[in-house]
Amino acid sequence: MNQCVVDDLARAVHARIADIPMGEAPARLFGVRLRDEGFVLVPFWAGVAREIPQRLVPPDGCWGMALDTGGWAAPMDDEFSRIRPSQHPDRQRMRQTAIVYGPDGTDVSVLECEERPIQVLRGAVGLVPELMRAVWARRREPA
Repeated sequence: MNQCVVDDLARAVHARIADIPMGEAPARLFGVRLRDEGFVLVPFWAGVAREIPQRLVPPDGCWGMALDTGGWAAPMDDEFSRIRPSQHPDRQRMRQTAIVYGPDGTDVSVLECEERPIQVLRGAVGLVPELMRAVWARRREPA
């Protein structure tokens, strides 16, 4: 699947997840199963993203998995660099859908902030992307 098709799929997954009520957990993981008519989301975990369990295994038959999170985004400037984004005077609500797929755990993320166009990003680094890749690597069958 080429990058443009994956980007379009990521946007569609992001939009569909945004229509599902959030609940109490700040993050949710979904399996993404491809179908002739589109895709199906399979919820399989909810909690705090940086605490994704090591034992977790994606549902069978998934093309990828998507992590839905939300929170605050703020400019990274010197004057306010030591405060939480939620305390920044220029803060914005954000929602992100991070997707891991393919044999090597390739990632694509869709980032939506209140007053900016939706962005599609690649090359995530950090604890949460590594946890997601570790879960994806434990899938029972290759995607």
